[in-house]
Amino acid sequence: MIGFISKKSYDISPYIDFLKNQAMYGKGAPHPDGWGMSCYDQNDLLIKKSSDPIWKNDVMSVKASAVLIHARKASFGKANLLFSHPFVFDKKGKIWSFAHNGTIYNLSGKKEKDEIDTQFYAKRFIENLKQDPVRSIENTIRELIEISENKFTSMNALILNGETLLGIRYVKEDEDDYHTLFYFEEDDRISISTEPLDSRWVPLKSGEFVMVTANSKVEFVKGIIKV
Repeated sequence: MIGFISKKSYDISPYIDFLKNQAMYGKGAPHPDGWGMSCYDQNDLLIKKSSDPIWKNDVMSVKASAVLIHARKASFGKANLLFSHPFVFDKKGKIWSFAHNGTIYNLSGKKEKDEIDTQFYAKRFIENLKQDPVRSIENTIRELIEISENKFTSMNALILNGETLLGIRYVKEDEDDYHTLFYFEEDDRISISTEPLDSRWVPLKSGEFVMVTANSKVEFVKGIIKV
């Protein structure tokens, strides 16, 4: 998964190309089980989902000031349009997009029959969301650890509402070098990705988050989630 946020609008095609390469040749490749994206630009929102692999889709020439793109490798459920991330929700006048890398087990008694783990994770985040998305993700991860009886690989997530981009890395095993997350600052744009494009990208440790807001200026916060 990959995303960026900025005050300006940028062509998203390099981001799609970068994620295509990750999906085809990156860690754990291939990631063939559908893909999706949410593109925010001022008063516009473009959502695209597919059950086809991301590399079967032509690069879209779209400009956005914030975007979230995800290529899926299924843990539960086969390739299905309904299961392609990001999952999108309306909460207090803002449209939130949620994508996740990892697997959360033992949810069958809590989630809906046809839900996958990420849908349940996303719904719990939205239900917990008050004013601060960091507090919401902390509460949600805490709940999921209890519900799953601590059986999960990763709760890494990218969350976007067009004005705020939140990236969280939280993995079960500290030595996990598959469920990674990196960020890169450039000019007025900050990008977050599961894999780095080059050596300038900064890795997140497990338990770290980055939150970026883009209003009159781009503001960046890095911290530790408290679970």
